[in-house]
Amino acid sequence: MYRACLEGMRGFLSDLDRTERTLHPSALSDFRAVLEKVDQHPNERYFILKSIVLNNLYGVDIMDEAVEICKLRLFLKLVAQLANYEQIEPLPDIDFNVRAGNALVGFSSLEAVRRAMTVTAEGQYRASSDEDRAAVARIESDARRAALAYDAFRTRQTALHGRPTATDKEELRARLGRLDGELNRYLAAEYGVSLDNAEALARWRATHCPFHWFVEFYGIMDSGGFDVVIGNPPYVEYRKVREDYRIRGFLTESCGNLYAFVMERCKEIMSRQGSISMIVPLSGHSTRRMTPLVNRFYRTFSSLHLSTFSGDANPSRMFDGVKFRLAIFVASGRSGGVFTTRYMRWYATERDNLFTGLEYTPLGAPSSHASIPKVSSAVHRNVLAKLAGHRTATPSALRRSGDRILYHGAPVNWIKAHTRQPYFHRARDGHTTSSEIKRFRVSERSRGSVHAILCSSTFFVWWLSWGDCYHLNKAQVEAFPMLRSTRLEYLSGVLEEDMTAKTRRRVYHYKTSGRVEYDEFYMKLSKHIIDDIDRELARHYGFTDEELDFVLNYDVKYRLGQRN
Repeated sequence: MYRACLEGMRGFLSDLDRTERTLHPSALSDFRAVLEKVDQHPNERYFILKSIVLNNLYGVDIMDEAVEICKLRLFLKLVAQLANYEQIEPLPDIDFNVRAGNALVGFSSLEAVRRAMTVTAEGQYRASSDEDRAAVARIESDARRAALAYDAFRTRQTALHGRPTATDKEELRARLGRLDGELNRYLAAEYGVSLDNAEALARWRATHCPFHWFVEFYGIMDSGGFDVVIGNPPYVEYRKVREDYRIRGFLTESCGNLYAFVMERCKEIMSRQGSISMIVPLSGHSTRRMTPLVNRFYRTFSSLHLSTFSGDANPSRMFDGVKFRLAIFVASGRSGGVFTTRYMRWYATERDNLFTGLEYTPLGAPSSHASIPKVSSAVHRNVLAKLAGHRTATPSALRRSGDRILYHGAPVNWIKAHTRQPYFHRARDGHTTSSEIKRFRVSERSRGSVHAILCSSTFFVWWLSWGDCYHLNKAQVEAFPMLRSTRLEYLSGVLEEDMTAKTRRRVYHYKTSGRVEYDEFYMKLSKHIIDDIDRELARHYGFTDEELDFVLNYDVKYRLGQRN
């Protein structure tokens, strides 16, 4: 890529030199300056990569060791470009590019500093004073001077044999240190820390590790933010770190997971037309708890490409030791629309072709649903649209009294529902009901219809498209457009008998719960009956033959355990 850019510059200059038109003396002078600088260095590739590292790459991590590993990997990449001893040049000093700090705690803008100045130690708000406004002006001026010093620090390193002095670095570090110290006091006041208690202030600083984006990267933030943001944020529940540090002012706080907060912060620090890409849990756009993240992040971009991947061993997972179901998104403020892929599953032998096989489908008009569906094709999208627009007997079918329906709360390839209690016995305490079995009540007349629908491929497609591909809960059952029919009642009974006839009694010995005996159901052996249920549902929901065929064969290779 870098070589193509250089050749492009040379081509433009060559064309410019041959033209007979009268041109401004400074035409393409920036191209000439870059090429002259490149030609001064013994290793073209080393110099280009070094310039990119210094001028274009920045990073933040709360772990000091992660920061050092990142810098080491960049250095090794640079050293690998050298062919002989004569090409050696000083490695770049990137201590101010890759920083240690808490990306979630700190001021991302000068406006955030202004707001902090109007909050008292008791959490009360007050009007800003002339002293406050003078302090903001001073902080902005000092940040600008620090940014100019940082620019000079980098520029010296891209000159031939250039190297900044230790004095240059210490002066820059001192400038940033003074700004950090002042901003930490304003931020600590927001957290209710007494500024007169030096020990409490130091303790807060050590636990929260504040990082002030608009100071550390002032030039970038002042010009509108980062053009590209990439990352793999921590998938950690907020409750697990609340004893160490607390966040403030995040609209996604109710989501309760650090990756949601990181995504929101990254939206703040990127430019309006910038791009962002991360690998995050699939649940971030597929569960009710994450509704603020969907509304405050995903749906704020004009362009969004979202792919989703299996995280368990059914049949294979993306990363060894990582059980999360994952999503990779690429979003930007530029126009483009919303596109998603199907929920990607694969056998280990298919892993190498996983990403080349991605196919994105446009979603069209945004849905009012709290999730973003995982759609594989226009036919898939039409199936979901017909289900969403169907008027049904759901309220009366799912009233909170009457007969019970039981279902397994963590489906994999099939949803297993029952009208009678499956056999289960745990020897340790005599329990006869598995904790994995969930239940709700339906009207007596709707019992068989609801049971048949839950076991159908139609419901499976709907659940997998909108859900987190792991949990099935009562709210999702109640959200589906239920119906009842005599045919479904009949097929429910046929299916229940077939399921029971094909069960196997299993006995397992667990370390924690001891001997457990239960019936295991094999829904794929009853697919011919489930297909009849889906044909009946297709008639009610108005599916075309093509849409019905899609439902009957959805992910059939993995659901039936077939290999090519």
